[in-house]
Amino acid sequence: MFDLTNKVAVVTGGASGIGRAIVERFIKAGAKVLLADRNEAQVEGAVFHQADVSSEDAVRGMLERAKAEFGRVDILINNAGIQPLGVSFDELTPQLLQRTFEVNVNSVAFGIKHGGQLLESGGRIINTGSFVGMIGTPSGTAYSTSKAAVIHLTKLGAIELSPRGITVNCICPGTVLTPAVTNIPDNPEIPFVSKMTPLGRLAQPSEIAAVFHFLASDDASYVTGAIIPVDGGITAGWNEYPLTAPDNVIGGQWHD
Repeated sequence: MFDLTNKVAVVTGGASGIGRAIVERFIKAGAKVLLADRNEAQVEGAVFHQADVSSEDAVRGMLERAKAEFGRVDILINNAGIQPLGVSFDELTPQLLQRTFEVNVNSVAFGIKHGGQLLESGGRIINTGSFVGMIGTPSGTAYSTSKAAVIHLTKLGAIELSPRGITVNCICPGTVLTPAVTNIPDNPEIPFVSKMTPLGRLAQPSEIAAVFHFLASDDASYVTGAIIPVDGGITAGWNEYPLTAPDNVIGGQWHD
């Protein structure tokens, strides 16, 4: 199921976390993978390409490298990103906002631009959003806004690339047990999100990669412009919301 044999995929941010899980899963499914990242990484079966995807030239270059290496490009995963959560408006600086958008937003915009030009008809572009791009979260000024932009770029890309037979979709993970989360000492996000998420826990990278796998496959041929939360239900609503019914609700009935 979801066979990717002979498909060529480019995965940005593939050195760790969700990106690495995608690379490993795609290889097992038969894909040929170019792993693009600023940090060198070795994954058996993948070709490493060093790139800072905040640069348009770097985005174009990695796609051209994949085409030269494998003869075609079928799948582009725009996954690379930085995660400056915990920054309020009072703490926001021009440098932080600019760098966050360069990495998280510009890379996706240029990925859609050059992917649309280089991918085969029937190709797949899949962007990594976030649940915090779908709902308001305190102290997410730069990061949350950047992910909201990724969501909208996905919709625009789906419309513009549809005549070329290329689908564009976005997966919005909840909080995932990646180094960006687990390497923060005593990270308060972990118990808070676990408590508020209906499924009661954080995601493993492999659970997010599974949905990328579906969208990259031929089975997802009629899915485009979709924004798919893979978040344990947290965007559906809080797991807890302590409330007390008013005194005039008695026995499940409203009394005027």
